[in-house]
Amino acid sequence: MTASDNAPTVLVPVDVSGAERPDPDLLELLGAAKVVLVGWYPVPDQTALEQMQEEHEDEAIERIESIAADFPDKTDVETLVVFTRDRADTVDRVATDYDAEVVVVPKHVRTVERVLVPIRGDVNLNRIVSVLGSLLDQNEASVTLFHAAPSGEEDLSVGETLLAGVADRLADAGVGRDRIDTTVVESDTPIADIVDAGMNHDVLIMGETEPSLVEHILGDVPSKVIERVGRPVLIVRDVE
Repeated sequence: MTASDNAPTVLVPVDVSGAERPDPDLLELLGAAKVVLVGWYPVPDQTALEQMQEEHEDEAIERIESIAADFPDKTDVETLVVFTRDRADTVDRVATDYDAEVVVVPKHVRTVERVLVPIRGDVNLNRIVSVLGSLLDQNEASVTLFHAAPSGEEDLSVGETLLAGVADRLADAGVGRDRIDTTVVESDTPIADIVDAGMNHDVLIMGETEPSLVEHILGDVPSKVIERVGRPVLIVRDVE
């Protein structure tokens, strides 16, 4: 499938120094997107960047092109290889250079049938809904919209209203109502509840709350969920 003009740009970083490659079912979910496939090659502190590039560039390019061939036919995929000492900084820089709305944290997945989307509030919500609508339009996966209401601080009806609005917008974007579920829980431990819910899903799509991807990959709510859930996570950047 060919990406439409309003399709999200999705950055998929892959370590090309080894055998890592995203699972085909995850790539199928991204088929409607404009994909930037970044092969990053780690460079030890004591080794010159130029030396690593000279010794390993050909194999790195061959590996990233092989991964690009795994995407569904006609997927809009652009590839590049970067030799770097700092993976997080490289991902952040490339995401900015390509105006990527989404960064993928790949994990192994056998199939993509259920997508979990934790919604915390209005922050970054328009972009999350836009990305969801684009990806699910060409995919038959179901989606669970999830909100963890802080115990004693928020009436559950607030979360129910929030998720109902998101569900309406997804339906307007063409996602069938029978594919959309909503779940609101009262929570003392939102991260733990997101992780528990994630165990019953194949992929998570989460928004960041600040425009610093490095910060959020290394140490905020998305990072803590990524470390514990063991599922692929698509981080929707807040770049407005």
